[in-house]
Amino acid sequence: MKKDYNGWSTRETWLINIHFNPVSKEDLEGIRQHVEEMFESLIDKNMFLFDYVDPSLINWRELRETLP
Repeated sequence: MKKDYNGWSTRETWLINIHFNPVSKEDLEGIRQHVEEMFESLIDKNMFLFDYVDPSLINWRELRETLP
């Protein structure tokens, strides 16, 4: 997989890493649930936000593979 964004495959994946800084796989799963709930609550209210961040581009597997 090509890593074009600061060593990550996508900008969205990089953003999750820098803003949430997961330290374990369990931590990452909690972050994933939180992020998915946040985006679900915004779907009808703030569509313009999806012009900046596409949650479907977060590479959760890549993040998981970097954790112990």
